[in-house]
Amino acid sequence: MKKRPHVTAIVPAAGSASRMGGGGKILTPINGLPLIGYSLCTLEQCAAVDEIIVAARDEDVLTIAGLCRGMGLKKVSAVLRGGLSRPHTVLKALIETQADIFAIHDGARPCLSAQLCEAVIKAAAETGAAVPGLTLTDTVKTTDKAVITGTANRSLYMTVQTPQCFEGALIRGALAKALRDGLPITDDSAAVEALPYPVHIVPGEVRNIKVTTRDDLVIAATFLSL
Repeated sequence: MKKRPHVTAIVPAAGSASRMGGGGKILTPINGLPLIGYSLCTLEQCAAVDEIIVAARDEDVLTIAGLCRGMGLKKVSAVLRGGLSRPHTVLKALIETQADIFAIHDGARPCLSAQLCEAVIKAAAETGAAVPGLTLTDTVKTTDKAVITGTANRSLYMTVQTPQCFEGALIRGALAKALRDGLPITDDSAAVEALPYPVHIVPGEVRNIKVTTRDDLVIAATFLSL
């Protein structure tokens, strides 16, 4: 029988939260629990995940470490200080440990399900790289910021979520190269795509939203209460 891969979940949580006015978005309470607590709890319960590493803002490290202890999260092996940018933060966490597969999940996506996490990890173990994605339902327009210049074929586009899962050496090398080359990447998949290496898509979940604005807090609270 094929040996089950060792999986480490990386949770980057060092962002500035500028679109929420700054501050510690990741610790904002939703239904009584800090935002990051939900994704950490799901990763703890996910049978495919063996270890969790959190990378946070300097001022949040001790608070998040205390939260993990208080929640009894046994898979959390480290809470690190983040880097200058998201790619720096993720790479800093990646070199902290060895793993066959890394599952990189936004700390600001509290509605992750264990089922989706396991599905993306399984796909990455089979292909080397996998992300959850959703087809578009809205019409997509091209603009020059003032007027519409065209209508895009939305069947050619998807939105992607996290966890984004990759074979260990692949994602380390991809992020290191992207940083050396100064690529303007906004997610980890982009670094792998730039190699180039094929990234496979697993059907995502509508509930797996990223909390970016204060309105998103209301939506997430509703999903989490269902």
